[in-house]
Amino acid sequence: GYDAQTIISDGIVPAMTIVGEKFETAEFFLPEMMAAALAARGILELIRPRLAATHAAPAGRAVIGTVKGDLHDIGKNLVAMMLEGAGFEVIDLGPDVPAEKFIAAINEHKPGLVGLSALLTTTAPMMRVIVNAFQAA
Repeated sequence: GYDAQTIISDGIVPAMTIVGEKFETAEFFLPEMMAAALAARGILELIRPRLAATHAAPAGRAVIGTVKGDLHDIGKNLVAMMLEGAGFEVIDLGPDVPAEKFIAAINEHKPGLVGLSALLTTTAPMMRVIVNAFQAA
């Protein structure tokens, strides 16, 4: 009987906030965080049609991806799920995304938020490359 937005705002978001807090205090570890994220994503998939049927305007638009050379996307996926849960339209570019693809997606979708993810110290400098490419475009 709950509407989709209530499920997100009163259920998923507070639950994931608690999970995040427990992760920060080392009460939860990566397996618990992953299990919670999978459960939340499953709920979002179930209610997505109901959310679309409400014609609720998205809270904003976000382009998110993991930078070129980095295939680790667990953190990016968690952030994307949290943004969706908060009502954002998320354009997820996936892992190993070159600067050109980020710039093309930014130009096409005109997001209010851009998320760049990198786990490896060797790929973190790619974030600066993407920011510089965006500023030059």
